[in-house]
Amino acid sequence: MAKKNKLPVSIFELVWYPICALVILWGLTYVVLGLVTKYNNINALTEFNANFTKQFGLNLYFWGLLIIVIGAVAGVAVMLIFAKTFDRASEKEQRRSARLNALKKDDEKVVAEQPAEVVEAKAE
Repeated sequence: MAKKNKLPVSIFELVWYPICALVILWGLTYVVLGLVTKYNNINALTEFNANFTKQFGLNLYFWGLLIIVIGAVAGVAVMLIFAKTFDRASEKEQRRSARLNALKKDDEKVVAEQPAEVVEAKAE
């Protein structure tokens, strides 16, 4: 049976990708709320944006952009950390297959260069 080629995926990687996605979704929510506040006159949302700006210094739209950038940078950092692991595993597999192919070629060459042996039966 053929061996399946599985990629090494760690628990850390499986946890951090969804966390980064949730952070980006959180920032996207702020961006959408900021745009809705800017282009629609919804009193409750306008007051919330004004209080948010007074409390944190930036409005919802810019905080959303900042949070999206933070989530994207964290996601790229996780990818860079684990790309090294994947590269190491793929290079190991390539070296292993190259050695196996070299052994197969050597075996074929040795068999092809052997002279034919003639065996005669002795009469008794």
